[in-house]
Amino acid sequence: MRSQQGFTLIECVIAITIISIVIAIAIPSFQKYAINGNLKAATRDIISDFSSLKGRAIAENKTFSITFNVANNNYLVQQGGVTIQTKTPAYFARDIRITGVTFPGSTITFQTRGTASAGTLNLINSRNSTAAITTNITGRTNVQFNMQ
Repeated sequence: MRSQQGFTLIECVIAITIISIVIAIAIPSFQKYAINGNLKAATRDIISDFSSLKGRAIAENKTFSITFNVANNNYLVQQGGVTIQTKTPAYFARDIRITGVTFPGSTITFQTRGTASAGTLNLINSRNSTAAITTNITGRTNVQFNMQ
């Protein structure tokens, strides 16, 4: 009598059932992670714009600014008052919105000395996770996340 190797049909069904249960439990956690990841990506993109424009202002000896429009959920990158680019934090996901801006006139300006307007930009996503991007007068940027 030789021994038989392999899986029985019942063993395969049990394994598939267990895998299905694990996947059903993991999907909501993955979605939460992805939504909050999009908020972090949008925040990094805005901080990158801040850093890039600060460097360009110093290197080119020109004033650059970013004007935030809460109603349209976008922002304008400008050089000397002329719009270079229009961007939106929702580029990463449709659910990311600008909720508040405390920069004077909703505009952060980068001077040729590397200084900037002080203020805060607030972002929120569909899970009510928030990001507060704060810039001081020296152009240093700090981010505080509140993940839900």
